[in-house]
Amino acid sequence: MKILKTGKVSPFFSLIFGLIFILFSIILFTSLGTVKIPFKDVVLSFFNVSSNSLYNKIIFNLRLPRILGTIIIGAILAIAGNDFQMIIKNPLADPFIIGISSGASFGAIIYTALKSVYGIDLPFGIEFFSFISALTATIITFSLAREGKKFPVISLILSGVIVGFVFNSISTLFTVLFWQNLLHINFWLMGSTGNIVWSDLTILIVFLLLQIAINFILKKHIEVVAMGDDISIFSGINPEKIKLIVLGINVLAVSIVVSKAGIIGFVGLIIPHLVRKITGPDIHYSTIGALIYGGIFLGFADLFSRYLFRPTELPIGITTSLIGAPIFIIIMKRGKKI
Repeated sequence: MKILKTGKVSPFFSLIFGLIFILFSIILFTSLGTVKIPFKDVVLSFFNVSSNSLYNKIIFNLRLPRILGTIIIGAILAIAGNDFQMIIKNPLADPFIIGISSGASFGAIIYTALKSVYGIDLPFGIEFFSFISALTATIITFSLAREGKKFPVISLILSGVIVGFVFNSISTLFTVLFWQNLLHINFWLMGSTGNIVWSDLTILIVFLLLQIAINFILKKHIEVVAMGDDISIFSGINPEKIKLIVLGINVLAVSIVVSKAGIIGFVGLIIPHLVRKITGPDIHYSTIGALIYGGIFLGFADLFSRYLFRPTELPIGITTSLIGAPIFIIIMKRGKKI
């Protein structure tokens, strides 16, 4: 079962192109919206030389924190998907499909209900509850899917669907029981980056950097583990320890994302496949590629969500699902192994 393919395009060139494109995309995303801001004014605002105070307020108070947050979230989800697929040796491993996102959202709802009904307010409470719940969902999913030392594709998908369904059902039950306190939660559950503010970016950046650091520090270990447990043991590497570290960091990062933006599916499935076609199996290149192209993908998904049906905004999770579901079906049909 071949998980990794060799890139067909120069990785360095593609990453430089992606970096330039993401900078252009930030200007584009900032320009478009209910109020259209000319490119020139966006650039002038970035350099703090714009004289238009209205544009400055729209850009720095509303659009820029949301856009940067969206790009960072896309990067986190894409890197998590890439790591899951390499470590588990399963091309369909994704935080959304294997139930992690549903688990994290359940934890966020529990904390929101406790805070609204009983006035419980803890520092980093929503992040903590999201992580514990996401970790629980992950353990259950992999326990159900595991067959010996392997996680077969179908078993992992079915286990993830079951776990996701259970957590989503309980989440729905809570939103019904405490509907007066959780009226705002339904739109958030479908994925929304509209409430991200500057203060949210700090914790998102911290966990994005943590993901990157782990992949760079454990580069050789991760690539050997991706070849199989027997090769890992022969090379003197403890595969279970590496899996635990990498999966733990990514589950934590995804739970932070869900606590800030709700459930956003398929980013961690689509982007790693596309990136590894370009970069090949090298974890350095695939990590940076996932960061860049995951950010670009989710940025455009958010742009479509808020711009196409303006002034009505479509939840970003719906947009990514509309794009991702057909690709998911194609991958399953072809039995594609990346």
